Amino acid sequence: MSNATKLLLIGLLLVSIEGFAQKKMYFGQTEIGFLYGKRAGQWDGNHEKRFDVSFMTFHGAQVAKNNVIGFSVGLDQYDDVSIIPIALGWRGFLGKDGKPKIFGGFDLGGGTALLEKKVSDEGSKSWYEGGFLVSPSVGLNFPAKNGKTALSFSFAYKRQEVSQFYGVLSASGTQSVTNDRLPPGYSSLTENHFLYRSFVFRLGLMY
Repeated sequence: MSNATKLLLIGLLLVSIEGFAQKKMYFGQTEIGFLYGKRAGQWDGNHEKRFDVSFMTFHGAQVAKNNVIGFSVGLDQYDDVSIIPIALGWRGFLGKDGKPKIFGGFDLGGGTALLEKKVSDEGSKSWYEGGFLVSPSVGLNFPAKNGKTALSFSFAYKRQEVSQFYGVLSASGTQSVTNDRLPPGYSSLTENHFLYRSFVFRLGLMY
């Protein structure tokens, strides 16, 4: 058997093994739904209810028969702020194959406000930053006849931190001499911290 034939067979074997591993181990979940919670406090102390859009996609590897470890990314809308959540996550399943299953999940990570524009003029700058997030979840999945996909419905709680910054630029363009903790070029910097607690309802697919 020639070396070229050996290399070809090895290549085909590796491709087959990789495809088999992906088929057996890979798990995906994509869902869309809404966030229900309260808006940031008003001047009179009241908190209005809010319904915002939520999208999530999870990609993981099956580490045991009913346990998956991976990461999630998505898009959540809080009032007028768009946050991209990025988290490490776990999914666990309870039930028989081919039948509806109960599943649980837990995501831990942070959010980024990359979609939000930084507003600036000659004297000031303002921007948003995402923060820590945690989200436990529970749901049901209903497998399709082919057994490769399943319709999923999930209910989650999400705690997401968001900060808004407003900085006044110093006239000289240098750091304020009265506060060496400020970034260079700022005479003052104000942070407004928001904590969004939401109940999340999503519908999607597992594959």
